[in-house]
Amino acid sequence: MSHQIKKLLKVNVRVKELRPALDFFGAAFGAKLIEDRGGATIGDFDGATMDLGGAVFDFVAPNKPGSTLAKNIEQRGQGIDSVAFEVESLDDTQAALKTHGIDVINRTEIRGNQVGFVHPKNAFGILIELIERPK
Repeated sequence: MSHQIKKLLKVNVRVKELRPALDFFGAAFGAKLIEDRGGATIGDFDGATMDLGGAVFDFVAPNKPGSTLAKNIEQRGQGIDSVAFEVESLDDTQAALKTHGIDVINRTEIRGNQVGFVHPKNAFGILIELIERPK
């Protein structure tokens, strides 16, 4: 079935400052830095990924006061922002979710990937990111 989840890609974590989060997870849990993207991200934030026990955690921190991410942290605090899953076909996944009354929102293309989201109100408070990678 081309609408099923292929695998967990990453857990996205919003933090006020990137360096203290990376230092904490490295020192406390032995997380290994995969990539420090700095500001080379899509959006007004800095980012870095770490391997934490075989799971990828993608940390994002606002780099502009008043940015969308900064406002999000003000409202919701630091913590898990979303969980990203790879899907075979975003179109098929979207159609399958629609049969359950669930909409895929904010569809876009990022670095050749098709990306969409399931709103937390439809997923027990979890923002789910669905990613179809190029074939």
